[in-house]
Amino acid sequence: MKYSISDLQKMYRRYRMQVFFLLLLLIGALVLVFQSRLLTLAALAFALLFHLFLLRPQQKAYVNAFTQANLLNTLCPKLGTDTVSEKNASHITAELLKNARLMPFRQESGTPLLRWEISGRLRELSVSLCDATLAQDFRLVEKGKNRVHFNTGVWTHIRLPKNTGMDFCLLHEASVPTPIRMEFFSRESLLLPAKLQDPELAKSFVLYHPASETPAPLPGRFLSELRKLAEYTPGYVAISVRANQMDIFIRNRFLARPVSVRQAPTEAMLGFDPFPELAYLADLAKTL
Repeated sequence: MKYSISDLQKMYRRYRMQVFFLLLLLIGALVLVFQSRLLTLAALAFALLFHLFLLRPQQKAYVNAFTQANLLNTLCPKLGTDTVSEKNASHITAELLKNARLMPFRQESGTPLLRWEISGRLRELSVSLCDATLAQDFRLVEKGKNRVHFNTGVWTHIRLPKNTGMDFCLLHEASVPTPIRMEFFSRESLLLPAKLQDPELAKSFVLYHPASETPAPLPGRFLSELRKLAEYTPGYVAISVRANQMDIFIRNRFLARPVSVRQAPTEAMLGFDPFPELAYLADLAKTL
């Protein structure tokens, strides 16, 4: 369903009315404290049920409707599509993430969590992107207790127009926590660290290449566009290029941006682009 600004404003007003009603219930419960303990408990119980079964679903419905409308107004036109998939991503899958060999993640029910998928074409490139939450196992010490780190960001998959003949991974050191990254690539015996010829990028990026090949220098234009992206985005970039497939994960960036429930929705809010990095990613892909 496509939501207009008037639809969102109606949902917002309904939500605010329910918040006001909940406050009245809580005030009533406070007044009843001095009259009847039983009535106070009954009022609090009713307030709790109202919050769980009416207010929270209404808030979630509004936030999801706003996110969908925002993406339909910003990223979808760029990709020539009018479809946003809130759940059950079909183009970006766990298998696709695994084939990118970019980072580890637990693969079971509920993880990886892939939401708000958009797929289309940009500058003759086939592009899919979504919000991704990846559960990554690690131990603080050898043979220590297994812990889980949740790595969140935007995952973008680009199908390149030709086979580049390349196979490499290039990660900002903060895109995946260093112990998790090092353990993962130590297990990926086909991938070894290599020297990155750009001294500025080498300060924060790590390059991995297949052990069976002598790594060829990355194109200068590619490194130049990567510098622009790294300087622009507040997130941390990780890139995998394999033949005609390019995958980019930008940690701490999201398609579903935070939605304030304190402010009524406006046209300006709906037109705010949550992921302007998309243009930089297209520029990066065009260099290969």
